[in-house]
Amino acid sequence: MEATDHLQDSLTAGIALANAFGSAMRQGRPARAVDAAAVDAVLRLTTKRPPVVDPADYAAGAKTLYEALSALPDVDAAAALVNRLLQETKAAPQLTREVGEPWHLHFGSPDGAAGWLAEFATAVAMLLGSAELERVRRCAAARCDDLFLDSTRSRTQRFCSTACQNRTKVAAHRAKTST
Repeated sequence: MEATDHLQDSLTAGIALANAFGSAMRQGRPARAVDAAAVDAVLRLTTKRPPVVDPADYAAGAKTLYEALSALPDVDAAAALVNRLLQETKAAPQLTREVGEPWHLHFGSPDGAAGWLAEFATAVAMLLGSAELERVRRCAAARCDDLFLDSTRSRTQRFCSTACQNRTKVAAHRAKTST
């Protein structure tokens, strides 16, 4: 997917928000309830000044994004879910910028949850219509339901984090040495 840095950031943030609300297991542990700090951390992936957030405002849309990304490789099912979210959020393109920054495209008002969800749904929609779709993967580690965007050149990333990769390697080593 040829993307501007802002679109890439929005896609990364959208996947992170989807994981926060949609994953039952994260890096080997049961997922924790999402609080305002978790949503704030996601929004900071794409903006320097996130608004004050109420996690409940993001929950339904984030779960829809997780469901859509989890439906892959069934692109038709994923597209139906993303289209529904785009309609619900009334995604509409507009150019915005912060002082000293270049203009970039937003797909909703960046002041509220609907605007951010529109932004993330649009980024996922653009991915669904691209040749880079296979870069969205589910973590290969046991006890991790997180999705991630493989940004490696070789397209071989298997884990969402170093923690999951290390857990898997340690488990394989222990299994090998115990026999």
